[in-house]
Amino acid sequence: MAKKTLAEKMAENSRSVVEALKTNTIGSFSSTENIKKNIVVFDELKDLIPPLLETEFLALKDNLQKHGCKDPLKVWQTTNQAINISENPDDIVYVLIDGHNRFQLCNELHIPFNIQIDNFESITEVRNFMIDFQLSRRNITPQQASYLRGLRYNTEKKLVTNNLFQNKESDVISPDGQNVHLDNSAISSNENSNEIIEQSSAILPNGQNVHLDNSAKKTTAQELGEYFNVDEKTIRRDADFARGLEKLSPAVRKEILAGQVKVEKSKIQKIGKAKDLNEPINSLDEIEEIYQKLTVEGSNQNISKSSHKNDKLIHERYLKLTDTLNKAYESKSAKEINALKTAFSKFLEALN
Repeated sequence: MAKKTLAEKMAENSRSVVEALKTNTIGSFSSTENIKKNIVVFDELKDLIPPLLETEFLALKDNLQKHGCKDPLKVWQTTNQAINISENPDDIVYVLIDGHNRFQLCNELHIPFNIQIDNFESITEVRNFMIDFQLSRRNITPQQASYLRGLRYNTEKKLVTNNLFQNKESDVISPDGQNVHLDNSAISSNENSNEIIEQSSAILPNGQNVHLDNSAKKTTAQELGEYFNVDEKTIRRDADFARGLEKLSPAVRKEILAGQVKVEKSKIQKIGKAKDLNEPINSLDEIEEIYQKLTVEGSNQNISKSSHKNDKLIHERYLKLTDTLNKAYESKSAKEINALKTAFSKFLEALN
C-alpha cells in the first residue's frame, strides 16, 4: 500500500472535523453517565485550546445558564497504554478533546451535557485534529493561528526526526543532492538540518535511498503552507513562534495567547531559536532580559565573523602586495610599478 502524503493525511483530518460534528449514539443512559464521570483532561491537549478572554468566559457562562449545553463535548476513547500510562495498560479511558471550557462550567454549575466519542490511533492524530479544528473557527486571533500552525509543523518535523533515529544507518539525500549520513549529533548540529529532515521522506521503509527530483518534492513547510493558505516562510516563522511560546511558563503563554499582555512576536520567535533555555520563562521582564541577551550574543557573533573575514582579506591583500613589490623591484617596469601602487591602495582599504 502506498504511503500517504502529508497532504492526504491532512485532508482526512479535515474530513474528520465534519464527521465529528455528527452526534454519536452512545449505549445506555447509565453507561453514558459513567463515561461523563470518568472523563480525563490532559493538560497537553487542553493547552491546544486558545484561552478565552474573561469577557468571553463570562459570556459563555451566561449562555450555558440560560440555554444549557446544546453541543456535545467530544471525547477520545482510548487505552492507558496509548497515553503512556503503564498501570492497567488495556483499561479504556475517555480523554476530553473539545469543550474544555464548557466541561469546566457544566461541572461547576451542575448543567447537563451530552458527549460524543471519537476514535483516533494515537495522541499525535488527536493533536493534529484539534489543531485543524481550532484553526477552522472564526474567532481565532492571528497570534493563536500562528501558534497552532507552528505546533503542527513542529509535530510533523518531530515525527520525521524520530523515524530517522530509528533508521540511523541510512543515508539521507540532502537538498543539494549529496548523501548525508545521519546520527544524533548530525541532526542536532547541522545548519541545514531542517531542510535535510524535510527531504528525508526519500528513505523508504526498507531503508533504501531514493533520489527525488527537487522540482517534484515539496517540503513539510510548503505542504502546510498550501494547506493553510500561507507561504512557506510564514510556516517557518510560525514554528519559531510556537517553540518560543513553549519555552514560557503555561501562565505567561496563556496571557499572551489570550491577548491579555502584549509582547512583540519577533521577540518570541528569537527565543524560539535559542538552544540553551532549559528553565521556563515566568515573566515579561524575563522575556525582555533573555531577548536582549540573545540580541547582544548575535551581534557579537556577527562582529566575530566580520572580523575573521576582514583578517582574511587583509592577509590576502598583504600577500598580493608583497608579491607585486618583488616583481616591481626585479623588473622596475612602469607596468609593475603601477600594479604595485594599486596593490598598496587595496591593502590600505582592507586595513581601514
